[in-house]
Amino acid sequence: MELILNAVLVLSVLGLLFGGLLAVVSKYLAVKEDQKEAAVRECLPGANCGACGYTGCDGYAAAISKGEAEPNLCIPGGVETAEKLGKLLGVTVSSTPKKAVVLCRGNAGNAKIKFDYEGPRSCAAAAYIQNGQKVCAYGCLGFGDCQKACPFGAIDLNNGLATVDQNLCTGCGACAKVCPKGVIEILPQSEKPTVLCRSLDRGPDAKRGCAAACIGCGLCAKNCESGAIVVENFLAKINKDLCTNCKKCVDVCPMKCIK
Repeated sequence: MELILNAVLVLSVLGLLFGGLLAVVSKYLAVKEDQKEAAVRECLPGANCGACGYTGCDGYAAAISKGEAEPNLCIPGGVETAEKLGKLLGVTVSSTPKKAVVLCRGNAGNAKIKFDYEGPRSCAAAAYIQNGQKVCAYGCLGFGDCQKACPFGAIDLNNGLATVDQNLCTGCGACAKVCPKGVIEILPQSEKPTVLCRSLDRGPDAKRGCAAACIGCGLCAKNCESGAIVVENFLAKINKDLCTNCKKCVDVCPMKCIK
């Protein structure tokens, strides 16, 4: 009986000793929570998409609280989140919403097919076989890798071409990351014209591959009074900063690939 009591006593003393030791250690070695970082994290949507360039919302919140990142990089959160962060940080934030844009019009009616592809229904897989089944080596392959990657259901396949529902798109960039052809870009929403083509083929070759391809004719550049358009590698490019939105390029484009 005495042995049992002694054992209980020893265990009790050890319990108190170790409990006190843990309390001291937790007090002096505890990682203090950054209140500013926590407040920033509360403003973020929690998508953890990585579109901001950081490792999820926690990484982005830490960077903002340390002054290492701008508060307008959260694409899914858009303007609302940017404004919340600006108010929290006491700074003026300008944020234009960004959306995914498919820079291609090579649907089944426009794009020519060079062979019947019978492999896995995947753009990544098809791209390994002669750059894909379409004559144009630059266009959308239409198997929906982007659709599968989109966490918001914003992408559909219409007549062999990926299309984006701008009302559902958050601009997270998941679709752009998986597109083997790089025809999806995350761009600021704008009413200004965009060239919906990525072909770098010469005019006749581009037209032979797709009835909606840019042929590099230069009519858009010649008619642009603001000098916002140049043709490089047989592809028209529009400088949105110089564009005055006159839309003359849209009117004169013979391939109607500027929208």
